[in-house]
Amino acid sequence: MVLLQIRSGTLAGQEVVARRFPFRIGRAAGNPLRLEAPGVWEQHARLELDRVEGFVVVAEGEALTLANGAPVRRTRLRSGDVLELGEVKIQFWLSPARQGGLQAREWFTWTGLALLAAGQAGAIYWLLE
Repeated sequence: MVLLQIRSGTLAGQEVVARRFPFRIGRAAGNPLRLEAPGVWEQHARLELDRVEGFVVVAEGEALTLANGAPVRRTRLRSGDVLELGEVKIQFWLSPARQGGLQAREWFTWTGLALLAAGQAGAIYWLLE
């Protein structure tokens, strides 16, 4: 999961989670992250998940997009990178993975092994009679 922390502009301090890709950013109403700020285009940039590169940002049309202060058309993102779209700064983070509890799976495994051992002991007892 990707976490976008808005660092400047009218939405400063807000966090947005990107779950579906491509994730579009811009002024248009249909964008998952809608930014109303000077210098932001209707369709300014999009985040993509590339199988080889990982997460990348792609500038739409002629929109100026900066990644860590350098202008980019398309670049790979790393956790902590700062994107600038017009007057808005957004920090890109990879959310920490949540590990689910394994207690139920472990309980079923041990129960299954105990039943298997009991079945084998019963079979040995039956064969010896």
